[in-house]
Amino acid sequence: MEQKKNNIFIPLLLNEMKAKKNWFFLSTVIMFITTLLIPYILELEGVDVEFFIFFGVFEAFALVFVNCLVDNSFLHNDSKLAYYKSKPLSFREQIAINIIINMAFAAFLLVLIILSVMFQRLNYEILDAFKVFVPWLLIGIFLAALSSILAGNTLVAGAMTLFNFALPGIIYLIIQFMFSILEDLVAGFSANVLMNYFVYKVYKLDYIYFTKYTDIPVDYIYFLMLGLILIAITLLIFKILKRRKNENTGNFIVFDGYKYFVSVLASLILPAFFSAAHFSRNIVSEIIVSLLLAVLTYYLVIAVMEKSFKISKLSAKVFVLSMALFFAVTGGTVAFANQYRDVVPDAKDVKYAYVGSNTWVLRYINEYIEHEDDLDHEDMIRLKNRNGIILFTDKENIQTIIDLHKEMLTNPDYDYQDYWMNSMVIMYFMNDGSFIVRDYKINEDDISRNETKYETDAVDTSRNETKDNLATKLMNSQDFKGIKYYYLYDEKYYANKFNSISLFIGYDDSGKDIVSDVTFDEVYPYLIKDVEEHNLKADGAFIALTNYNFEKPYIGGQSRNYLQIIIRDTKNPKKESEEESTETLFLDEGYENTKEYLEKRFPELTTVR
Repeated sequence: MEQKKNNIFIPLLLNEMKAKKNWFFLSTVIMFITTLLIPYILELEGVDVEFFIFFGVFEAFALVFVNCLVDNSFLHNDSKLAYYKSKPLSFREQIAINIIINMAFAAFLLVLIILSVMFQRLNYEILDAFKVFVPWLLIGIFLAALSSILAGNTLVAGAMTLFNFALPGIIYLIIQFMFSILEDLVAGFSANVLMNYFVYKVYKLDYIYFTKYTDIPVDYIYFLMLGLILIAITLLIFKILKRRKNENTGNFIVFDGYKYFVSVLASLILPAFFSAAHFSRNIVSEIIVSLLLAVLTYYLVIAVMEKSFKISKLSAKVFVLSMALFFAVTGGTVAFANQYRDVVPDAKDVKYAYVGSNTWVLRYINEYIEHEDDLDHEDMIRLKNRNGIILFTDKENIQTIIDLHKEMLTNPDYDYQDYWMNSMVIMYFMNDGSFIVRDYKINEDDISRNETKYETDAVDTSRNETKDNLATKLMNSQDFKGIKYYYLYDEKYYANKFNSISLFIGYDDSGKDIVSDVTFDEVYPYLIKDVEEHNLKADGAFIALTNYNFEKPYIGGQSRNYLQIIIRDTKNPKKESEEESTETLFLDEGYENTKEYLEKRFPELTTVR
């Protein structure tokens, strides 16, 4: 009997494939019209054609998705179940046939898209996106089968397919919700920083969804990850199909355990979004509102699942236990982090230190450290140009950052007047390879503020003195100037690489280019004099230190003229160099010597205030 079943599997597979011929024909027509005929009639080229190619990819996903649900819909109808049960194949083999057919259908659609790309002679780099599309299609086909087994209704099976595909992202969102509670309860700990580290080191979401491979070639991890995911889903299909109670067909969810799993996760999604979008620092009110949203969401989801407004005692117990577990895990995380709230390292144990506003520093630095144990000066310049990161290595500067860290622990207030400030990030990269990351919310100390907006001369800034003095010390250090103004202080760059400039004079959002024969050699002595004498000793140095560009930010309500100096690689003037940087220097905040010189060279600048 078993031999007879094995002999009939292939004929039934071929028969089911023949039954799909109309779908194959219809899909060919759809792809031909949308990816070839329409762009040809409209005489489109380049990016416009690529839009229709990606629209064709979307159509491929939609067609495969619908086919998967239709093929597995026999699990959601008693009469169909009886019919398929009479076949000389088990449900497991029937599901396997559906998966194979839909994989062949998906491959056929992708081939049509590839032919469209080739026929229209598009850049083949567009096909790099297939490194993501192919795994998504394969995983979607397997998840559609799994969701159809779990659900007792075809529409619900479709919704559960999307839910199961989004499950890693939902878990990510819930973990971020936990970290946001931690952020509010323990000063210095940032949900964004924690998530960046968690995703980079532990929960590699970009590998799970294969988005990592949009920028890098396919490697063995790609195939290993895809194989493990498909094997895991297949094992779940076999196990759940064996335990499926067909008498529950017609219910939205066949398995009670999965019903509660979906409901509990759904109840946490809305509070997580609320926490991510809300900026209030009142943690008590946020927790209360989040709990109310969780209860409401859980009630609505369970009411729909059970088709009743009366919630069972079991459903209530599941919710209470789930929330208790969530708060226990979150509370344990808070208690653990609280032990390290006031930890400040010893300067001698720190290799690199960072202070600023960039919460992505840890990820960028780790990418460099993975390839090299030590960062040289050129690495640090790249970090500054690409990512806005300046690292301090001198022990005296590191001690200054530690002193600023201690100041933030005792007094996070700062009267930042009409500037925009949010937080200050401090990171230490230790000699032993470990690191310490803190992100402090800066409280606006407006007690001494003048009542008249934008009249800042009368503001008492004595409360800012300690932070400003420490920031000024850092910004006058060789560590800072050698990276921020490397084109002024590094002879290698000044003499050999960057010796041409372009000037742009702006006023508010308007401005004009100054076309001239002015050279960097001319401006150099005035710029470096201004940097030494004026720019880094102005009030509000703490604001500049925590600004992304390490410059004093725009004052609301005031117009600004500025000089923009674009430094370019003189060896390859027509080629975009990875070392190219653009420095914007504000004329109304110092640079008096440079401004005076340029006004003499360009009379039209005499109106600059």
